[in-house]
Amino acid sequence: MSFWGALAEGGISGLFKGAGEFAKDVRAAITGKEVLTAEQQAQILAQAQALESAAQQMEMQAAAGQIELNKIDAQSGSLFKGGWRPSLGWCCVFGLCYTFVLRPLLPWVVEVSALVSGHPVVLPAMPPLDTKELMALVMALLGFGGFRMVERIKGKT
Repeated sequence: MSFWGALAEGGISGLFKGAGEFAKDVRAAITGKEVLTAEQQAQILAQAQALESAAQQMEMQAAAGQIELNKIDAQSGSLFKGGWRPSLGWCCVFGLCYTFVLRPLLPWVVEVSALVSGHPVVLPAMPPLDTKELMALVMALLGFGGFRMVERIKGKT
């Protein structure tokens, strides 16, 4: 019922009722939201909780599927299937060793050996590695290793 219809129909009480309806209509027009009853709010909340529960179940199923796939990969004798994780780990170890041990110390070792032997050696500049991307990879591997350790502790391997 419109504001004017409520005024014509019910006098002062109709006026207040019509003003309330008008205010609700204005609010709905501005915000695009209508006022919900407690029952409607409870129903929407229950639906949201059901959707959240379903999403969590799907995530758990996906994680369980990934764990099973990892087990199958690990049991494979092929280096192309089961050996990629260790090889990736060794690449990270080499990259960190190069960045933090070899690259800073090798020029010094070469210079000292040149001084001791009396033969000057010119060592070309050693290129830097992008440690930002390397550390992201290391952290991902350590995170997966941590999950694996927790699985072993809980006896769910």
